[in-house]
Amino acid sequence: MRRWAVQIVYLAITAFVIFYVVQALGEREYGFGFLNQPAGFDIGNQWLVDFDGTTSSRLTLFFVGVWSTVRVVAVVIALSTVLGVIVGVARLSPSWLLSKTAMLFVELFRNTPLYVQVVIWYAIGLFGLPTIQNVVNIGNFLFLSNRGVALPWPHEQGGFWGGADWMVGVWVGVLVIGGAVALKVRKRLQNQEQATGQTRYPNRIAMGMFAGIAVVSFFLLGMPVYVDRPIIEGTNYAEGMAVRPEFAALTLGLTVYTGAFIAEIVRASIQALPKGQTEAANAIGLSNYQRLTLIILPQALRQMIPSITNQYLNANKNSSIALGVSYFDLFFVANIISNKIGHAVEIFFMIIVTYTVLSLSISLVMNIANSRITARDKEDGTRTSGLRQRLIYALRSRVPMGETS
Repeated sequence: MRRWAVQIVYLAITAFVIFYVVQALGEREYGFGFLNQPAGFDIGNQWLVDFDGTTSSRLTLFFVGVWSTVRVVAVVIALSTVLGVIVGVARLSPSWLLSKTAMLFVELFRNTPLYVQVVIWYAIGLFGLPTIQNVVNIGNFLFLSNRGVALPWPHEQGGFWGGADWMVGVWVGVLVIGGAVALKVRKRLQNQEQATGQTRYPNRIAMGMFAGIAVVSFFLLGMPVYVDRPIIEGTNYAEGMAVRPEFAALTLGLTVYTGAFIAEIVRASIQALPKGQTEAANAIGLSNYQRLTLIILPQALRQMIPSITNQYLNANKNSSIALGVSYFDLFFVANIISNKIGHAVEIFFMIIVTYTVLSLSISLVMNIANSRITARDKEDGTRTSGLRQRLIYALRSRVPMGETS
């Protein structure tokens, strides 16, 4: 009876809240027709998009902001993962200086507000770097100033055979197919290596195969891509690709902040493994690199993924602080639209839906990766125990069959 009473009270409160919200918002009109009207203003930090604030719609402007958020989050996820693994492993290093330096990095960036870090990085970029008049020029190939970093960037062209610009798409397709073939060959060589104990060099062969496919197809298609070198026009960069201070500050701040948390996840996951596994790897004479890549990290990965997924989701949501450094992400752009024309309810509904879709997409990818790793570990377990299987594979990779160590 008490359980039913609690549920009835909960439903009553929920109904009252919904009724109150509907009544409070019921006097105004709702709709998304305003999104089809011209934006009437322009934004910066554009990359791979063609946006004109005077003619493009507000919906187009919003999607430009979404793209700006996606590229920041994608770069942050990649860089913070690499940084987190390196720092996490360094925390367990027998070197006192290295381990303490890694600990200082984690404690400093993990316990400092993210917004403060991003603003500091932005201030360093604006006031710590030389002006565009005193730009740092590295061989007319790279420029560095408080306007950002200008880098060479590939650009499509007709090539030797005078083909269409879309030939670059053909070359990208060839690269994708070549990468898939190289991965398939790598997997097959690894299986042969595991079965026979003979060294097959799967990584070297796969990388060489992919490089060969890329180079041969590049020339056969008439060199459909050329490198566009940056130049300086007045007080701005032209041509090439410019990494603006706003993008750099936001990316750097999110990377070190997220990387500090990932480092602790990596450290804890490695320390959670039984010490006997490390001792077994040492007993067969594996190097530190082999022990880490063949024994430790593959087993710790299954424990890392759920926690690392949470950090990826946090990075996605934390990117909304871009407003603090004037980077035009989806939250900043949506706020500009709302401030100019109102429709705050519709705008914030779009913000909530967009962040939800991005977070669910990240979760989907990580869940698929987690499922594949779990399935692979179970498959290893059907043949033999996970540790024994990895030790046998590592030992065979180190000592070819028929030879003695």
